[in-house]
Amino acid sequence: MQQRGGHRGGMEKIKVLLVDDHPVVREGLRTILSATPDIMVVAEAGDGFEAIEKANEYQPHVILMDIRMPNLDGLETTRRIKSQLPATAIIVLTIYDNDAYVVDAVRAGAGGYLLKDASKELLTHTIRAVNSGGMLIKSSLLQEAILSLSSAEQLRRRSEDAALAELTSRERDVLQLLVKGQSNKEIGRALFISEDTVKKRLQTIMQKLDVSDRTQAAVKAVRAGLGSAHEETAL
Repeated sequence: MQQRGGHRGGMEKIKVLLVDDHPVVREGLRTILSATPDIMVVAEAGDGFEAIEKANEYQPHVILMDIRMPNLDGLETTRRIKSQLPATAIIVLTIYDNDAYVVDAVRAGAGGYLLKDASKELLTHTIRAVNSGGMLIKSSLLQEAILSLSSAEQLRRRSEDAALAELTSRERDVLQLLVKGQSNKEIGRALFISEDTVKKRLQTIMQKLDVSDRTQAAVKAVRAGLGSAHEETAL
């Protein structure tokens, strides 16, 4: 089973996989991240198939994923990796400032979406945020991700509503803060409970909602109208 990483006690570095078909982009990212003490680039990949292979080999905590790549694009690669390694956080890093791409990235399981002209500070902040279990996605875009539902999706939505109804009031409080993008530590601080308690409640929530990661739980919560659609989930 894949173990969730992080730099516990400030000792373990965040392992990052770089995925981009342009070597110069990967080189630039590696240079930036190599100067960051708590982040370590463990591997690189030039297309989606190589990314899947490297992800399984190196078990990174975070993947920086380009969208447009040959052979297998970043969105489909994200879907496949999240199905195999649900604890791995994926940040889509692209030149496309396009809401449709953001929505697709959320649906695929990405926990963050950044443009390639983002500052070093924002890049490293986002890596730390998603590694801590948070998201850097606008809640309004999570809402967009559920528009144009098919009949089958409508039935699934009713099933999800029933699953949400099984949550306790405290679990709903935790889920609402998750939708806002808060990390386990921040959720615990807001609800006056320990970080371990937050982790246990999130595990229970994901079991009840029949999802494998936090992003999917947040999407189901937004589908049911749990949480504001106008707040930006910035950590």
